[in-house]
Amino acid sequence: MKLSLPRSMRRAVALLLAAAFVAAACGGSDESPAAAQDDGFPLTFTNCDTEFTLDAPPERVMLMEAAAPSLLFAAGAMDRVIARIESFPEEYYTAEELALLNDIPALVAQHTSTGGVEISVEAIIDHDPDIVIGYDTATLTHDALADVGIQLYVMPPFCDNPPTPSFESILDEVRFYGELFGTSETANASADALEAAVASAADAPVAEGQTAAALYVSSDGSAIYAYSSLGMVHPLMEALGMTNVFAELSERVPEVSIEEVIGRNPEILVLLYDDFGLTPDEISALVTDLPGADSIAAVEQGAVYPLLFNWAEPPTPLVVKGLSELSAQITQ
Repeated sequence: MKLSLPRSMRRAVALLLAAAFVAAACGGSDESPAAAQDDGFPLTFTNCDTEFTLDAPPERVMLMEAAAPSLLFAAGAMDRVIARIESFPEEYYTAEELALLNDIPALVAQHTSTGGVEISVEAIIDHDPDIVIGYDTATLTHDALADVGIQLYVMPPFCDNPPTPSFESILDEVRFYGELFGTSETANASADALEAAVASAADAPVAEGQTAAALYVSSDGSAIYAYSSLGMVHPLMEALGMTNVFAELSERVPEVSIEEVIGRNPEILVLLYDDFGLTPDEISALVTDLPGADSIAAVEQGAVYPLLFNWAEPPTPLVVKGLSELSAQITQ
């Protein structure tokens, strides 16, 4: 698929599409110095099993998904971002990075029951991006945005057939962003630094030989989900020396009972959460206060470690920081 519709036509096309949607329901900026480095273009790549071609590095980027900025920062391409769809929690970024992120105009979006957001194609066109980076939704699809000359790049973990998560996949993605934005020198240097950080953690694992479970607990405590080897938190635990007691499950993060956790008796519990209204102690209590949980080795030994979600999922440079975050908790 090749995107070639001029920007000047996008609004007109959007209005036509909007009219079509209603009927169905009823019956240019200056080039930056980095952009001038356009070796490798046209660039053909595959995203979610579909091939795309871009004639030049994107100059106007719209971001969705809280972990996405970490990839742009690593690639040296944050100066291309002209709008954002989600908020970016301050816990994940430095003060300097947050200052930059907070200056980026934010679109008003409707939150969905699955934790994502939904926004209209028309609202996106108003900001005239070249590319939207994040995930697809009911209205934001490759085809819907391609029809108005905008590229959607779905972060690989959010594709229907996601690749197996690994630290190598994070490094590859950073390097790809360097190709995409014509900033390979910066991106490759970042990837090398990330690789060194992972190697350093793996060379001195702080939980060598211990069994562990990574759980996501709903903020009301009504459900527990365990991560198999298909989640990025699995290689994170492996890098620190842990053995995932739920590794063999066929789904990425199926619901499990507290009885199943008790039966597998992990020595470490990693509790992923994204409810910023709860304290780490309150997150821990969602599991440790359940009937019978006090018999789990991790609970008995006080080895229960709440970890903010994007420190472990999805695969982005934030997970490399998550290694040090979790290591610090374990060694305290």
